[in-house]
Amino acid sequence: KSQNTMLHIMEAYTNLYRVWPDDLLRRRLSELVDRMVTRVLDPRTMHLRLQLATDWAPLSREFSYGHDIEFSWLLREAAEALGDPALVARLRPVSVAIAKVAQVEGLDRDGGMFNTGSPDGIKDGSKDWWPQAESVVGFLNAYQLSGDSAYLQTALRSWDFVERRIVDRENGEWFWGRDAKGRVKSKMPKAGVWKCPYHNSRACLEVIARVHALLDEEPAAK
Repeated sequence: KSQNTMLHIMEAYTNLYRVWPDDLLRRRLSELVDRMVTRVLDPRTMHLRLQLATDWAPLSREFSYGHDIEFSWLLREAAEALGDPALVARLRPVSVAIAKVAQVEGLDRDGGMFNTGSPDGIKDGSKDWWPQAESVVGFLNAYQLSGDSAYLQTALRSWDFVERRIVDRENGEWFWGRDAKGRVKSKMPKAGVWKCPYHNSRACLEVIARVHALLDEEPAAK
């Protein structure tokens, strides 16, 4: 089993349920949220287990900081879509705890989010575009849930890193990322089979909506 697959199925179910409140879909989304929290999330480390056997035994020691911080806010979205106040209340501290670990372990001093780590430390010190996008949303979400201004400052630092180091000001879009030495991954595509505007566009839309919510404003009419 792959946490990445389950994470994005949970995201898809969440958005489908918002527009199609089907009873079977609700059960499947609820089951998937439960599996993500009780089976995929390691309660000792608050990292997602990347790969699991059919009996849910962990198959890898590494973890992905980008998926962790992404899960922290998608979990909240799923709980709120289900409309269960008790579930929302129970999962709120889980989301914040995941963000806290990502903040402490996964962020570099320049505000960028490392790709992967393990119990032994950072495994991939590169900073690809998508963990940066998810960091902005995830830490803003943690601020909304906790009221702790440290998360807001971290979200701002993440966005500052994106603007300074990831956005291609000359040719548009976002670079694939920066390697461990801070160099642009120039041989990697701007768009392709795997890289597309999904993470960065979604992050921008999420930030716009969340900033309006924090300011108690209605989004501007399109």
